[in-house]
Amino acid sequence: MTRDFRLFQGGQVASAFGSVFTVIAVPLVAVQYLGASPAETGFLVAAGSLPLPLLGLFISSLVDRLRSRRRVLIACDLTVAVALGLTIVSMLTGRLSIWALGALVFVIGTVGVMVETLYLVYLKTIVGTGDIVKARARLNRGEYVGGTLGRALAGPAAALGPVVPFLVDTVSRLISAGTTALIRTPERPAQQARQERSFAHELGAGFRSLWGQPFLRALVPFLVGQQLVMGMTLALVAPYVLKVLHVPAQWYGLLFVLLGVAGVTGTFLSELLSRRLNTERLTMVGLIGGAIGTVALPLAGGPVLVAAITAGLGIGLPYLFGAIANVGLLGFVTIRIPEEVLGRLSVSVQLLTAAGAFAGALVGGALGQQAGIVPTLWVACGVSAVSMLLLLPVLRVMRAGDERTPDHAPAAAPAGVPVAEGGDAERPA
Repeated sequence: MTRDFRLFQGGQVASAFGSVFTVIAVPLVAVQYLGASPAETGFLVAAGSLPLPLLGLFISSLVDRLRSRRRVLIACDLTVAVALGLTIVSMLTGRLSIWALGALVFVIGTVGVMVETLYLVYLKTIVGTGDIVKARARLNRGEYVGGTLGRALAGPAAALGPVVPFLVDTVSRLISAGTTALIRTPERPAQQARQERSFAHELGAGFRSLWGQPFLRALVPFLVGQQLVMGMTLALVAPYVLKVLHVPAQWYGLLFVLLGVAGVTGTFLSELLSRRLNTERLTMVGLIGGAIGTVALPLAGGPVLVAAITAGLGIGLPYLFGAIANVGLLGFVTIRIPEEVLGRLSVSVQLLTAAGAFAGALVGGALGQQAGIVPTLWVACGVSAVSMLLLLPVLRVMRAGDERTPDHAPAAAPAGVPVAEGGDAERPA
């Protein structure tokens, strides 16, 4: 891979390393220092999921108009660094509250929408279409390695004081901004013809492109159902581990090391499986495995060490298969969708799934407060099992051969979606 890809990967690994400190620290600080209830931890998860359904379409349309995506990626890292700095100040002055943590995760979620929208298009600029699946797998693997190391250190860092994890994440965002600033690959300017279309037309372009892909169109209901399950689970993980299983706070970050190992394993497997499976089948393997793996979490119990390891496996198995699905699905959309609408299609899918995650977080937190944490986790498992029925239309689409376009050739854009002129020139690896 090129120098610019290595710089981009280095920034993403640094960001992944630091961001898990915040991901682990927010619920830990909420439960241990602020005494948050399941409903309040559900609120924090919902606050992180809200930016996508609230702002996603507007951000995606804006992103697809950008002349310099690299500069916006740098600005995103700096914005998160400032938000983290303000959180640190509020902690040091004794003004930290659940609402302040909610504001932090909302800002991080909003920036995440922008970054995810830019991510695929900018990666395609750096490596070209031919290497996109391999590049995505390598990026995922590097990010999971960084995340695994971060998870191993986040718990001990939090034991040094609640400020430390947020400080580490701040530094990592500054490193990411610096490496991205060193990238020199020129960007193609946005298509001028798009400026003549109405804003409403552009907002709908992602959904029209999504509707024009039978595989994606059939897959979306299942993705929404699984994100509902994920939202319910994430809302309860911290109180479940800390209050029900009585895992010490110092172990909390170490518990998620298994999650990072699972992610790294998933990316290795995805690269091996991609040699035998096309992107659709690779996606299906990951999604089915992840849905089945959700049942492991509420089975955790016994002595503290056994309960901690079992809970780690319960979180890690869906993550392993999720990594496989992620590589397959992103490879599919990157190869099949025209570049100038890729950002909007990505956000269209994310918007629908984020609505499921947002609803799941609120329902999971409220139900956990009223019915109990463990019963609510079993309800989530039941929802996951039922949602697998939504895969039947996807299997019919695949059997019918509606997706006949080979993985190395982009499909024609649906009616009303502009197609980039000149195609994509592959860059040497």
